[in-house]
Amino acid sequence: MMVHAWTGYTEHSWGADDLGPISMTSINWYPPGTLLNTAVDSLSTLHIMGLHEEFAHAKEHILWHYLGGGDKFFAKLGQKASFFETNIRIVGGLLSAYEFDGDWRLVEAARVVADRLVSAFYWNDGRFNIPLNEVNMTRYQLFDCG
Repeated sequence: MMVHAWTGYTEHSWGADDLGPISMTSINWYPPGTLLNTAVDSLSTLHIMGLHEEFAHAKEHILWHYLGGGDKFFAKLGQKASFFETNIRIVGGLLSAYEFDGDWRLVEAARVVADRLVSAFYWNDGRFNIPLNEVNMTRYQLFDCG
């Protein structure tokens, strides 16, 4: 099942956040940009299932964007990002993949994302607080759904 799902993603949505399963089209959570949600989410599963070629290909693609693309990569994110989803899916996914693979670049990529999320803890008063719901990862702006 994983091979089928991964093949569908790579054939129809490679480089996007998600694959629309019925439409077989790309879905990006942050148009016109992407955080590569499915690729990052899948890293640990690919490794556990012994799909090491697929893991290596996805890992290098992710690292190229997160470490090589830098500000240009994040500048394409056109919307607010969910602090919670980005933290668990992207930061958590990269750190989990590091635990399986040992490639320190995965930790560096997680740090790059976490550095952009940390502003959610600092509100207008400059004090450290409970994080707000959303953050603009391009401009380090905060948003609260409250």
